[in-house]
Amino acid sequence: MQLLKRTTSVCPEDMRFLDAELWEVDGQVIMKKTCPEHGSFEDLYWSDYEEYVRAEKFRDDGTGLSKPRQSKLGCPLDCGPCQKHLTHTTLLMIDLTNRCNLKCPVCFASAQSAAYVYEPTMDQIRAIVEYAKEMNEPNIVQGILNSGGEPTVREDLFDILKMEKDLGVDYVVVATNGLRLAEDIEYLKRLRDLEVYIYLQFDGVTSEPYQKTRGRDLWPVKQKVIENARKIGYNRVILVPTIVKGVNDGQIGDMMRYLAHNSDVIRHIVFQPVSFSGRIDRAKLKEMRITTPDVMRLFEEQTKGEIRKSDFFTLPMSQTLAKMVTKGGRHRDFCVHPHCGVIALVALEKGRFVPINRFIDNEKLYFRMRRAFEQKKSRPAIMWDLVTGFMMYVRPGFWLRLFPLLKTRSYKSGRVLVDDWMRNNWITIGIMQFMDPYNFDVERVQRCCLHYGVPDKDHKARLIPFCAMNNLHRQSVEREFSTTARAQPPAELIKGKTSGPKQPISVK
Repeated sequence: MQLLKRTTSVCPEDMRFLDAELWEVDGQVIMKKTCPEHGSFEDLYWSDYEEYVRAEKFRDDGTGLSKPRQSKLGCPLDCGPCQKHLTHTTLLMIDLTNRCNLKCPVCFASAQSAAYVYEPTMDQIRAIVEYAKEMNEPNIVQGILNSGGEPTVREDLFDILKMEKDLGVDYVVVATNGLRLAEDIEYLKRLRDLEVYIYLQFDGVTSEPYQKTRGRDLWPVKQKVIENARKIGYNRVILVPTIVKGVNDGQIGDMMRYLAHNSDVIRHIVFQPVSFSGRIDRAKLKEMRITTPDVMRLFEEQTKGEIRKSDFFTLPMSQTLAKMVTKGGRHRDFCVHPHCGVIALVALEKGRFVPINRFIDNEKLYFRMRRAFEQKKSRPAIMWDLVTGFMMYVRPGFWLRLFPLLKTRSYKSGRVLVDDWMRNNWITIGIMQFMDPYNFDVERVQRCCLHYGVPDKDHKARLIPFCAMNNLHRQSVEREFSTTARAQPPAELIKGKTSGPKQPISVK
């Protein structure tokens, strides 16, 4: 047993800030903290100490925002973000509504629960996007994720998406449960024509997980969305499974095989270990808790070694990759805390998953290029290091497949590389573990690159890190900028819907 670090967390009972420690205990990483009123708390932070250490090797803190707010209450109570924040906005999230046509038992946003409606106006949404761009200059806000609630209950959704495109955001995403897309193929065509992506809620390949996580059988709905996408030639679907231990953690391999069978439509999948914030039964914490290394291990077990734990690398490595793409020029900022998420790239060859690690010694190439950037070498010198690094650490038979990486020089061409070359050649697997009051770590909040954009009365808008929003700020923001009457979704959206529980239920 050894002490790994000291940080700040919160009491799960009253959300007061507490000193916390991370300890290695029997090969796991445990958070320990004590509230003077509610006693001591322990929770699993990461289930594999060795993977925790491996991720830490690639820590890559950013430089912070160009115009941070001054914190008066203490980070992260008055997020803007404040001067202690070390990353830029990689993905701007905007909750378009707190209305929903479902009432999922595991919703971290507690959508469809409040007596009021939170629904930013077009002018407020425009101000949020403009503010995010101003705050991040000279860095580029990579994209916008329109979330909720369920964005498709807004009748002006397409006006919003077009406005975001007109404001210069080239990566626009809609997070959806898919109900409307399954029922209305013309609606899906309009999303296709705007060239937006969809984050499709996707919790398994049988009916049972949906009954427990969503309150009804949505498996036919998910299949219909994929069928409709294929009919209209739409290939911008991203699957987003919420993983709950004992519910659908046995279907990770099956979900990957489903993706492989539908890779003409789906090229990306992002697994999210369940977060115990919002509407979920916290009494089931210990039996439902699952962490990033658990999911990595299950990949290895359920794909029979085709995708291994070692094939995943922590997200901060993408910062060096972004610099490699532009040869040290202007690039998208990917700085993030090393324990927030991991990613793997795999190819499909004769029905098998072949991770990129089979062709590249990722870590050696990474450290070679990181040193070059830290030494502030000239662009020709960086290009030399990159070419010779390819010769040393990339299998010769793979050089041609990486040639597009050598050709790119600018942010714009790098964007094309991600959109076209990556989507056409690789399946991207992400695992993002969001925090809740039991494992809340302010150090991670200060290195978050997923920022909610919300309205503000004193400024043009506010940016709030993802986990700070869901654990500390959501209710106050939504109440301040809400209307008092709850409007129901259009009747056609809730056709066949079974009403969700009025109180959190146990996922057994």
